[in-house]
Amino acid sequence: MTFQLLPPDKNEEPVAQAGDLIMKFMEVEGQDGLPPRSVSIVGIEFQPLDYEQLAASQLHKPVSIPLNWRHAKVLETDIAGLDLGALTRGYTSLESPYSSVTVSLQRGGWLPSGLAMSRGDLTILPDRNVISQIKSRYDAGVTIVTNKDFIDMVADHEVRINPLLFAIEGNNRRIPDADTVEAQLGEVTRVLRKSLPKAKLVIGDGSLRGALGLIEDLRRGFDNKTAFLLEIAPALVAPTSGRLLDKRWEEVLAAADHHDVARDTLVVLAALSAVSVRNSGSPAKKLLKFHGNYGPEDAYNALADLRSLDLLIQILALFPEERPALFTADKALALFWTGIQANNFMYTSGAVSYDLSPVDELLPGDTRERWKRDSQSARAL
Repeated sequence: MTFQLLPPDKNEEPVAQAGDLIMKFMEVEGQDGLPPRSVSIVGIEFQPLDYEQLAASQLHKPVSIPLNWRHAKVLETDIAGLDLGALTRGYTSLESPYSSVTVSLQRGGWLPSGLAMSRGDLTILPDRNVISQIKSRYDAGVTIVTNKDFIDMVADHEVRINPLLFAIEGNNRRIPDADTVEAQLGEVTRVLRKSLPKAKLVIGDGSLRGALGLIEDLRRGFDNKTAFLLEIAPALVAPTSGRLLDKRWEEVLAAADHHDVARDTLVVLAALSAVSVRNSGSPAKKLLKFHGNYGPEDAYNALADLRSLDLLIQILALFPEERPALFTADKALALFWTGIQANNFMYTSGAVSYDLSPVDELLPGDTRERWKRDSQSARAL
């Protein structure tokens, strides 16, 4: 481990807040024949990891990742020169016995789920696969499985959980009606209260009304995007050869225009990535779930995943002081989020805007510049 001291700064954000985790780090081996050193800190803020680090991670196995952090207050340590109460930033290579099947998608990238919870003001938006994990892993806050995973940290702390994504997706692979949304909201509430009694659910009397309103607001766009995916799917099941790239690219844009789907939306970017990366290597292609018998239910599942990213972006733009995190066990979705490198979230004149900087693994070679030319520079949801 390597640590650097930071002198107290009057302009530094508050170090510790209610609910922040106290975390202890220990060296795997000591230095110069001495025992391993350790440090306990609170208020730590980890720097999110990027696409390359996620692509290299085998999340079902013990996690090994580089970590950088800041804003941490030293509570206890045996490291010479590191004073109690000092503010620190640090970096290390984390070798953990825990897997991280669930990851946190947040501003700037991703983190193993447990590390995202280091700050008490985090609000977790779990998708359906994470709710299923929670239901199978815990009973009354007690872990009932033997494998160790970072997600288990949610059982020990009063984490904030907003179950909106579960409710608005429904359970029938199509846009849910009011009765289904109400039933799903009740189901996820019961699951979370039984499994994680310490969790604080962000849910109230207006939750059902808000969920139904959101579905209706997005319905027309959802229908248009479904028609778009159904049109392009047959041509994109097989890998796109270099010879056909230009043709497939133009077909995607023509279909988007025909179905009134803006070229700067995430679904169009995902489709263009599926076209551009050789040997079906783009995570966007897995995210869109193309296969030989592609139908409306497949399109719905893909669009529900992309909608979760749209909602995360909206929250980041509308509430810049909040710390929302989308928890998912879908690595293709996580790779797409880290790969688009969304940034500069803003809410102005009644609209959300943001910038994208797709990595080469999503848009290789000159396709990124081509995408920039073919889409608008200002992106709005």
